[in-house]
Formats: sequence, C-alpha cells, structure tokens
Amino acid sequence: MIEDLVGATTASVCELSAVCWAEVDASELHGVLRRLEELSRRLDAINAAGAAEAAARAERAGRSVSSAATGLGKELGLTPGQCRSRIEAGRREGSPAMDSHRRGRITAGQERAIGEAVAELPEGTPDEARRDFSRHLTALAEAGSSVRALTAAAARELAAADPDRLDRLEEQQQKRRELRAHRAGLDGLATVGITCEPRLQALLAAVIARFGAPGQCVSAPDDPATGGVPDPDAIAQAATRTSGQRAYDALCHVLSLGLAVEPGATRGVAAIVVRLTPEQLDAVESGAQGGLVETDGGTQLSAAQAVSLAGRRSWFLSALRDGREELRRIDIDRGRDRRLASAIQRLVLYAAHGGCTHPGCERPAAGCQAHHVVEWAEGGPTTLPNLALVCPIHHGWIGVGPESWRTVPDPARPGRPLWIPPGTPARAA
Repeated sequence: MIEDLVGATTASVCELSAVCWAEVDASELHGVLRRLEELSRRLDAINAAGAAEAAARAERAGRSVSSAATGLGKELGLTPGQCRSRIEAGRREGSPAMDSHRRGRITAGQERAIGEAVAELPEGTPDEARRDFSRHLTALAEAGSSVRALTAAAARELAAADPDRLDRLEEQQQKRRELRAHRAGLDGLATVGITCEPRLQALLAAVIARFGAPGQCVSAPDDPATGGVPDPDAIAQAATRTSGQRAYDALCHVLSLGLAVEPGATRGVAAIVVRLTPEQLDAVESGAQGGLVETDGGTQLSAAQAVSLAGRRSWFLSALRDGREELRRIDIDRGRDRRLASAIQRLVLYAAHGGCTHPGCERPAAGCQAHHVVEWAEGGPTTLPNLALVCPIHHGWIGVGPESWRTVPDPARPGRPLWIPPGTPARAA
C-alpha cells in the first residue's frame, strides 16, 4: 500500500519537475508555491514518522538509537545528526506541534524548536500542561513566528514558570564554557573551538556589528596629495572580504585594542545595549537572576549576567520606567542643525525599541539605521520623536510613490512609527 502511494507521489513529482515555471500564469504562481511548501512540510513530517519507526525496530533488535541513526543515515545519504533529529521529531507524533507540521502549517525547524522547549519543562509537569505549552507555541508558529522568535518566547516563559531555572542554567553555562585552540597545520592555519555562554555571545555580536561591516578594520594609507583620511564609503565599496572574514578581522582588532598602549589606538568602541526594568534591577540587587533580558544584538541572558558587565566601558545599561518619559528626558536633539542621528540618540532608540520597527521584522538594533519618520527633505527634524530604527532592507522600501511604504509619527509611541502599506490612501493613513 505505502509503496503504491510513494510510487504515485514519485510520478507526480517527475511531472512537476518537467514544468516550465515561466509559463505559469502570474495569478497562479504564488498560490502554487504556497501549496508546494505545505506539501514539502507534510512530507518532512511523514519522513520523521518513518524514521522513528525504523529506530524503534532497531531498538527492539537490541541496537541503540545512535546506531540506528548512523545506519539510516548511510542508506539515505544523511548525517547521523540529521537522522537523529528526524527520529526525535517522529517520536513527538501526536503533539499539537507535530499535528500542525503534518498539516503543512509549520516547518520542521519550528516543530523541532517547540519540541525542544516542551522537553525543557520541569519534571513532574502534568501532561495537559505540556500540551497547553505546545499549543501556545504552535499558535505562535502558525502566526508566523520564526524559529528564533519561538525559542526566545519559550525561554522567557520557561524562566517565568520555573524561578530556579536561570540559576541552574548559569551553573551549567559556567561549567561548559571553554575555548580550545588546536595546533596549526602545515599551512599555518589553526582552528579554534568555543562553547560560549550568553555574555560572550553578546560581546561577539557587538564587536561584529561595530567592527565587522564592509570597510571596517582595513588598513588604508592616507591620501598622499592631501594627507586626508581615506573615505570609508570608498573603502567599503572596494571590499572583497566575506562576512566570516570581516567577523574574524573585527575580533582581531578588538583583541589588539586590549593590548594597545596608545590612548588613540581606536576609532571607536563596540557598544551593547541591554534594557532592564527597575524591578529587574531590584531583583538582581537582592541576589536573584532577575529574569531574561535581550541585548540589542539579540542575545538572551539573565538580568544578573547583564548587570555583571555593566561596569565595562563598552556597555550602556539603561533602565526605562516609562519609555516615552525617558525618551523626552534624555532628548538632547538639535532639530534641523544636523541630518545624521547622534550617538546618544541611537543609544536611546536602541534602549527603547531594540530593533527594526517594521511590523514582523526581527533585525536587531545593531543592524539598523536611524530613519526620519517625516523625511529630512520634507522638513522632518533630527529629533527622537521623529527618528526610528529601520533595517537596511525595509529602509529601502520607504518612498513617495504608490508602490512604496510610508511612515507617519505615532504620538503615543515616539520612535516607533506607523507603517503605511503601498497603495493606502492618505486619508486612510
């Protein structure tokens, strides 16, 4: 029976592979792609169920799951790790997340993130509570939450449900953290392995954001004719390094700064912004972890871990009791005196809003630009109520034509404008 079904599916796939996509009507294209994506997800779930059955048979024959995953991987051309993930997913058959995956509503990555989160619930948690937790996360996934957003939401809820969890995680992180530098080969290159806890993740993200952009950490001679400093934009446009190479050069630069004796050896420092409430600060001072917080680079860590780094020069720690009041109080704007946002203005936006303000965008603040909600060319001032964080992609969507997005100020939420989709009449905005 199943062989016949697989054969029929194979025949249909062969026919699909011969389709010329250029001949598909534009009105049908997106709908067809959406249905294909749902079918692909459903096939992933079916594969997982089959892998789980193969592992169960291997266990009944006296073999381990690892051995079954290795053997299955050789047959399917997959790594043991990939097979193990499928087996674990198949064993979650019947969970709300797997049911949603079987219907093609969520991806395998989303289902795996939900399964891992449910497995982290404390021992003794009732089965119905586990299902409720899975249903809640599944609803977020079906609504469009990415794997990263699901993991972050699950971590917050796990920390709230289990007050001792962050203490246990802190202890585990300190035990497992390590850095291993391996011997260099004949080519002079060595590999370095790092298992890092959240503080190092935050530091690396900030260093890469500050010094890993095109044009950064590149030695360029001064202009011989004028003695002037090279144009950073010109250096960036001529860059040929990969993102990994830029991250490597950024780390080397910061390590060199730590050994430098010249006060003027750097053109700037990397900054990390962490948003804390006064209640979290009070909790840390009383010896608690204070719950989870997130850096502008997207790293989750406990409030206690964030506070432990607050004394370092590269950190700006902000406790906002009322976002709007704080924005007004720190506002040192110059209005029309300057077009570019100042460093302080950027820090305030980072602390208050944390990332791109376009609905659904998860780009962290370190990768965003300061956008004038009312455009500078139209008289918009460079003030905090008229500035918003926008990632480069969504910044490019903003314009004045009928196909462009627009932004308008939201008096109730300075720094977080209303985004008006293309084609929306001015009166509707």
